[in-house]
Amino acid sequence: MRIIRRRNCIFLDIPSLERAESTSSSTSREQSEWDFLEGPKKDYIEEIERQAGKEFQTHLDKLKAAPLESKASSTALAYKAENKRRKDWIIEKRLPLNDSSFLLYLVDRAKGIGSSALSRISAAYQAANQGISAIGATFVSDVIKSKRREEVQCKKTVVEVTIQDVEKITKLAMDEITPARDRDALLAIFSFHVMLRASEAAEIKWEGVTQKDGMIEVHVEKAKNDQLRLGRSSFFNYDPGSDADILMCRWRIHSRGKCPYVFSNLDGSKKLTNSSISALATKMLAAIGKSGATHHAFRRGGANHMRATGYSMEEIQARGRWRSLAGLQRYIKDVPRAQGCLQPQENGIGVEEDDEDFE
Repeated sequence: MRIIRRRNCIFLDIPSLERAESTSSSTSREQSEWDFLEGPKKDYIEEIERQAGKEFQTHLDKLKAAPLESKASSTALAYKAENKRRKDWIIEKRLPLNDSSFLLYLVDRAKGIGSSALSRISAAYQAANQGISAIGATFVSDVIKSKRREEVQCKKTVVEVTIQDVEKITKLAMDEITPARDRDALLAIFSFHVMLRASEAAEIKWEGVTQKDGMIEVHVEKAKNDQLRLGRSSFFNYDPGSDADILMCRWRIHSRGKCPYVFSNLDGSKKLTNSSISALATKMLAAIGKSGATHHAFRRGGANHMRATGYSMEEIQARGRWRSLAGLQRYIKDVPRAQGCLQPQENGIGVEEDDEDFE
């Protein structure tokens, strides 16, 4: 910081101060990225640093940042948090930072978290290191698979949400005609047909919703399968003048552009948070007799509705923004149409009543 004296007045050289703050922030970020690396990866960069010297410092900083910058920002933050928890545990237990300690930590965490969280811990560790030894990798896989089997055995009954449930919520809104009902029903319609996560629903803006030729396009700004952060568009068909169309018009008129986000407080002061959206979904589903269902039930229900009506797994994956078919497969139930079987009426075959009941 530079001090300038003029006519008994003292001025601060603000640009210099800003440069200092910028440099400090940049240094802090680089240090954070450097702290992320461990083991052979860190040793490798240190060896290059010794050989190349300070002349290539900017190149080295880029290399240090690459493992984190290659990930989506949310993934990078999650990995940093997971690795910090692991390191803190290892330090507390006075163990060395190596594969063996990582395995012990993984087993310890498996006591209280699910298989998906264990997989994230493993991915975070491997992002910071060069990987894990072959024998260690088999144990990691076994621990996660063991946890998954345990989850299947004590799995809670999933509350299913169908298109009929969405229609019930819509009818309540059409009958009551209040802004709160309109907003909540629109949330149900979008969450079901676009298969929104609560975090995605919270970020949808009016400018990202387009109606044209009997189709609605919803631009999802923060999707899990959008590693480049460009946003993803999902489409679904609707009938102009339908209940969905009327609800959207009524809620848009009530909002009057007070909030750029579709799902906001009733006074338009701010957008709804992820937790608020989840709470609204649970409340509206309970009101139609679906107690225990969460917002995610809309996503699961939308996927199964598409599958039952003949859409391919790839089409469902694209609309629902799943990163992989394996991730989607866990949601899908077996249905006749998905296996090429048509209903008797579709085959043109008359069906006679049978006295025998089939379970």
